Amino acid sequence: MSDPQPMPPGTDVVFGITCRDVLMGRGSRSKNHCGNVTYRKLVDLNKELYAKASKFDKLKICKAIVAAARHFGWRFLHTEVGGKSFEVGDERAWLKTSQTLREGIINTKAKLQAEQETYS
Repeated sequence: MSDPQPMPPGTDVVFGITCRDVLMGRGSRSKNHCGNVTYRKLVDLNKELYAKASKFDKLKICKAIVAAARHFGWRFLHTEVGGKSFEVGDERAWLKTSQTLREGIINTKAKLQAEQETYS
C-alpha cells in the first residue's frame, strides 16, 4: 500500500487564524501562538521515539505527526510580510516537524542513555 499524495501548498489566502493552526516562522508570534504550543506538546510526546529511530523511520514519524494534526483539522500556515497567510503543504510541514523533533535531541539521547544504564 503506497502513501497518499502529500497535500500541496495552498494558493488561497487563509483568514481567521485559530488554535488549530501552526504558524511557520521565528519569533514570539509563532512561538507563543496557542496552536504552536499545542503542536510542540504533540511533538514532544514523540521525541524519544524519534531519537531511537533510524533515518527512514524518522521521516515516517514526521509524516505521522502531520497526518494526525491534519486529521483533526489543523493547518500549517506561512504569513507573508503583508499579513496574508497561506497553507504551506505537507512537505514543508514535515520539515518543520523534523526540525522541532531535533530541538533538544542531545538532551533526549542523554536521558535515554542514563535510563538504559540505570536498568542495566
